[in-house]
Amino acid sequence: MRSGEIARAWFEMCRMGDVVVFQDLATDDFVCHGPGGTGDRETFLDWLRWYPKAFSEQRPSLEDVIDGGDRVVVRYTVRSTYRGGYLDLPGRDQDVEETGIIIFRLDGGRIAETWFEGNDLEVAQQLGGRVHAPED
Repeated sequence: MRSGEIARAWFEMCRMGDVVVFQDLATDDFVCHGPGGTGDRETFLDWLRWYPKAFSEQRPSLEDVIDGGDRVVVRYTVRSTYRGGYLDLPGRDQDVEETGIIIFRLDGGRIAETWFEGNDLEVAQQLGGRVHAPED
């Protein structure tokens, strides 16, 4: 698979919560890095089962796909409908827009590692979450 095909397959997998596709796309020693820390295949699979339930009707747009050999960088936007389950924010079937960047490390044409940076704070604010400054 070429880098653009891998990226599109990844976002389709996330949109559907497709565990079988993940088995095909990722190496056995897959590692993910993100705001919540570092995880393994099982950590990611837990997220993959949760994500499309919390954010349904996903419409991903790959803004940039940069091929760097064994690294692929994707800048993306995902528009979806929030159903609940994120940071204890109530689900109100509201539209939300998420943007971010994912770096994939490939090994033998499969994804061995990911680094994810997203706009979690903006997503939470779109859903009615508030940021409070610490009191003096």
